[in-house]
Amino acid sequence: MTRGDENAIAGYQERFAQIMVESGMPRMASRVYAALLVTDSGKLSAAELAERLGVGASAISGAVKYLVQVRLVERGREPGSRHDFCRIHEHTWSHYISQSDPVLVRLQEGAGEGIAVLGPDSPAGRRLDETRRFFAFVREEIKRSMAKWQQLQEAEREPG
Repeated sequence: MTRGDENAIAGYQERFAQIMVESGMPRMASRVYAALLVTDSGKLSAAELAERLGVGASAISGAVKYLVQVRLVERGREPGSRHDFCRIHEHTWSHYISQSDPVLVRLQEGAGEGIAVLGPDSPAGRRLDETRRFFAFVREEIKRSMAKWQQLQEAEREPG
C-alpha cells in the first residue's frame, strides 16, 4: 500500500466516522468503529486502535465499551494470547438490526403500560397507543426485512 493509499484510507475513515457522529454515535466510538471497518481483518487490539487514532487507552476503552454495549463490535482474545482485541461483527448492520427486538419490545410494552395508566381516550393515551402500534409495526417489518435480506445473501452465495 502506498502512502497516498494510506492517506486516502485515513481520510475516508474520518469522513465515515463523522457520518456516524452526525447519526448520533459518540465521536470516539465512531472513530473506533470506522477504524475497524476499514481494516481487512475487521479486528484490532486496543493498542493498535490507540496508535491508529492517536488517542490514549482510556478513550479506546470507553469507545469499545459503548460499541460492545450497542452490539456493533465484540471483544475477544486470541488463544494463547494475553491481549484483547476488538472485532466488528460479521454482517454488522444486519446483526445490529436483528438484535434490536428486545429494545423495541420494551418500548412497545412501556407504551402499553402508559395507556393503562393514562387511559386510551386521553390525548396522552392516544399518543402512547400510536407509539405502541408503531413499534409493533416496526418489529414485524424488521422480521420481514431480515428474512428478505437473508434470502438475498443466500442467493448471492449460490454458484452461477
